[in-house]
Amino acid sequence: IECGRADLVGKYVGWTAQIVKEKFSQAQGGILFIDEAYSLVEDRGGLYGDEAINTIVQEMENKRGDVIVIFAGYPGKMKEFLAKNEGLRSRIAFHVDFPDYGSDELMGILEKMLLDKQYVMTSQAKAKAQQIFKQVCTRNEFGNGRFVRNLFEQAVNRQATRISESAEEEIGREKLFELQEVDLDVNIVKQYDKEQIRPIGFSS
Repeated sequence: IECGRADLVGKYVGWTAQIVKEKFSQAQGGILFIDEAYSLVEDRGGLYGDEAINTIVQEMENKRGDVIVIFAGYPGKMKEFLAKNEGLRSRIAFHVDFPDYGSDELMGILEKMLLDKQYVMTSQAKAKAQQIFKQVCTRNEFGNGRFVRNLFEQAVNRQATRISESAEEEIGREKLFELQEVDLDVNIVKQYDKEQIRPIGFSS
């Protein structure tokens, strides 16, 4: 059973505990996978998140032989998350760190997506994609496979816009499924470019 904050936290005080217990019941005999677990304690008041965490700790103890609980998220945020609740931290037996993908691995993921969707990239587009991956790999929490998926989806949308604005009367199948270098000039890349630019000035 996979879930996140939205699946565990209720709208009103008192609702959350019952929701969490229902998730544990659904996961009976299996695994409860809580993605981006730290989002449970990122609300301003902390009331609903605290209720969720306290109930999770209680259910982990009551059903320790029936349900495996996996908390997933970025390493830095996970450390902060676990530091906020000693009871939760003491009940987690194993910690597994998955290193970020390198640029070659990200390129492999992109090529798999291209193959699955029957798209091809020009050699110039591949070179640009490789350069993009080398840049984002230096950043913290860049999203790994999620970044590649977003890049691919935005590139496809950019390509569709480019073709629709083309003056060509007839466009063959090859062109319809070809991504060019210009198609990688998309928002997710521009976002990272902007983050690299730091203003220089003085404050008082």
